[in-house]
Amino acid sequence: MTRRLLKLLHTSDLHLGSDIYPDDALHGFKLVLQLARERSVDAVIVAGDLFDNRSVSLQLVQEVFQGFGALGRPVVVLPGNHDTALMNGSFDVGTLPDGVQLILERGGETVDLDQLGLSVWGEPVYDHSPDFRPMGALQARRSENWYIGLAHGLVTDNDPYGEYSSKITPEELSSADCDYVALGHVHVFRDVTSGDGAPAFYSGAPSGGRSPTAAIVSMDPGAGVSVEAVRLKR
Repeated sequence: MTRRLLKLLHTSDLHLGSDIYPDDALHGFKLVLQLARERSVDAVIVAGDLFDNRSVSLQLVQEVFQGFGALGRPVVVLPGNHDTALMNGSFDVGTLPDGVQLILERGGETVDLDQLGLSVWGEPVYDHSPDFRPMGALQARRSENWYIGLAHGLVTDNDPYGEYSSKITPEELSSADCDYVALGHVHVFRDVTSGDGAPAFYSGAPSGGRSPTAAIVSMDPGAGVSVEAVRLKR
């Protein structure tokens, strides 16, 4: 299909169920839903750490996904290193509302939202260690759709002892055959675009810090991709 203008909401690191800031985390989630509606986005992309720990209640998990489902637009969720409750086999993906998709395949998988002309690839963080490379298994572009690489990890070019877990290098970003790279793990909005590669951004976290943010991503067939940091009210 011919690419169309898309507006996406990119968020990450909501840490719902946090032991440290549970109320703030829930408030941040509600602000994300509100922003999605106010900006009339076409889809929501969650780049990891939607939840905080393995002991998060099933009731909270279900309520969060129901909240996403009520948006009435596609939502794609990539589990990060804190999302063990989604990856340990205890969560039934069959309970996900229509339009909400959870990336769970080891080695990565691509979600095709053909109604939007959009494809999203990501690999869940099953192994948060120096051996895991969140962008290392990125699949080649396979259609004319807009293509987003979704990853949860640390972008760095300085790891002399190979000790950083879930590392993403600038070289991986600059060579990624994507139109946008949506990142999570760093809790502040940050542009980490490398060279002539696709725009690559951390959305920042919607709670738990001094400057809660989310990102609005505009994908324009003529003007290209632009990213806006949206400051969320505490």
